[in-house]
Order: sequence, then structure tokens, then C-alpha cells
Amino acid sequence: MANKGSTKQTVENVGAIFIGILIFFYFIIWPEVLPSHIGSYPTQKQLDQSLMPLNRTVYKVNPLLHTIIYWMPGIYETPHKLVNCVVRDKKNWVGHYLDGSGSVEMHKGKITTEDPNEVYIGKYHWWLLHFKVI
Repeated sequence: MANKGSTKQTVENVGAIFIGILIFFYFIIWPEVLPSHIGSYPTQKQLDQSLMPLNRTVYKVNPLLHTIIYWMPGIYETPHKLVNCVVRDKKNWVGHYLDGSGSVEMHKGKITTEDPNEVYIGKYHWWLLHFKVI
């Protein structure tokens, strides 16, 4: 009978270790390895310094394959691929448009831009502007 109790304890220990590994993988490894979606929320600065929301873009970034796919929900639904991408993680990457018209770069989770009138803001702020709440 003592042997059955010991076996049960071993199974419980293995189960706890397995669950711990799954939790570690899900929260630590998974977000950095698997493709991730990240949105950009651009606005245009008006003459009166108010912000007008522009079309948001969603990027699907795959750090393992160094690929970036993008689309504009509700406007430009067909996904397109950026080329010659360099991807460190989902918040640090650069990719070029297929037609050679330019590139997109994200650094520390923020899209970089050379246009001083184009301002990228947070998701909730953008939605409030979009629905004219503020």
C-alpha cells in the first residue's frame, strides 16, 4: 500500500512540474517566438494642434521567420507583406514596402516617422478620437 501512495505523490509532482513548464512557456517564451499582432494608431496634427485619427494598421510580426504582414482593418483588409525585414521581436523591427515606396520601422513598440505632423498615439486615445468622444 505504501508503494501506491508514493506513486501518487510522484505523479502529482510530475504534474505540478509540467504545469509550471507550460505556464513558463505561455507567459515568457510564447510571446517572443510565435507571430504576434501589434497595432499602430496614427493621427495627423491639425493647424489648431488638435489630432485627427488616420487609418490604423495591424502588423503581424514573426521573429523566427523575419516576416511582417500588415493590413488596415475595415479599409484595406487584404494582407500585404513587407520585404527585406529585420525583426528583433514584435516591438523592434523594420520592413520595406514591396513597391519600394518606403519603409516602416518600429522601435520599442512605437512606429517611427519623419513627418512632424504625424503622431502615433495609444489605442484607447485613438478610439476616443475616432468616435469623437474627445
